[in-house]
Amino acid sequence: MALQSEEKLEVGYSSLQPKTRKLVLLMLRVLAFFATAAATVVMGLNKETKTLVVATVGSTPIKASLTAKFQHTPAFVFFVIANGLASVHNLVMIMGDLFGQKLDYKGLRLAVIAILDMMTVALVSGGVSAAAFMAELGKNGNSHARWNKICDKFETFCDHGGGALIASFAGLILTLIISVMSIIKLLIKPKPDSTIVVP
Repeated sequence: MALQSEEKLEVGYSSLQPKTRKLVLLMLRVLAFFATAAATVVMGLNKETKTLVVATVGSTPIKASLTAKFQHTPAFVFFVIANGLASVHNLVMIMGDLFGQKLDYKGLRLAVIAILDMMTVALVSGGVSAAAFMAELGKNGNSHARWNKICDKFETFCDHGGGALIASFAGLILTLIISVMSIIKLLIKPKPDSTIVVP
């Protein structure tokens, strides 16, 4: 049974030429880098200030300037940190793929890359899930806890946050695909070349 699943695995992924596999993985890493970097920058620069009426004394409205920033919510701060770390991870892996082919200590390179890719998937997943929860709370509020929605007052802040979430979810999907490809690359052993002549 294990032999059959290994054969299916080899048919799907190892049928590609090694250069093609490397190029596909490199392009996925570049796309994941841009997606997570875009999510980091958009959420990191997300800020909106509005002047709102907070009370009325007689017929005179009392106004206050309120600012919505990503730093006000710990989930958004974690989101920025998680996507920033994923961007750095993907950038380092791109540089390693392009320039670090000789950096392999006792064959551990593929195992380390697979482990780091899995950790990045977990990190981005946690960050985007936390931010999605807070975004839903900001959009709809919670009537049971008497938390009011804020997206009716800070539309631009919520729109930018939604764009960052979309970019981060795209980065998460790409990072997950990269992680699966790294694990497959680790599991598939190169077949011995029949042209090698032993003296």
